[in-house]
Amino acid sequence: MQVEACTKSHTVHAFGRYLQYTIIAILSVMLVAPFVAAEEIHNKSEHEFHRHHAALIVGNTQNDGNENGLSIGVDYEYRINRWVGLGGLVEYAGGDFKHLLLAVPLFIHPHKNWILKVAGGTEIHKAHDDHDEDKRERGWIVRTGVAYQFPLADNWTIAPEFNVDFSEHETLFVYGIGIGFGF
Repeated sequence: MQVEACTKSHTVHAFGRYLQYTIIAILSVMLVAPFVAAEEIHNKSEHEFHRHHAALIVGNTQNDGNENGLSIGVDYEYRINRWVGLGGLVEYAGGDFKHLLLAVPLFIHPHKNWILKVAGGTEIHKAHDDHDEDKRERGWIVRTGVAYQFPLADNWTIAPEFNVDFSEHETLFVYGIGIGFGF
């Protein structure tokens, strides 16, 4: 009986945290939308951009403690219009984490080369309550992030980026460099 109550309490607490992160992500998008719309109205000329963009991302993942690990991933964006895109993200964090992230990001381009990201997805990681290194669990994750894309020659870009991942067990900070290609 007591174990069942503890499990229900943990589930309610986890749902509350995910609801909180989702509200933060939605409010962030709502705060940016008026600026994007104002720029769109002010600047009627059609800007040239690539509909597709793929990038290799290399960086570091760390928590608020002393754990960190090399992160490597790929992302893809399909630009719906000049200020919003939708895509996919696969990222692996090694070192102390050994996490695999699979997410669907919404890319918002509020001004020139700035990119804001909000993504929902799943994370596969080692079990927190077991000492067995091979045991894995899956959990939901919400990622928010910001990047600035510097255009290079022949459709190439380089973008420093900073992301915060919110999950049931921890908050992670992911920062790195993305090298991308627009087509």
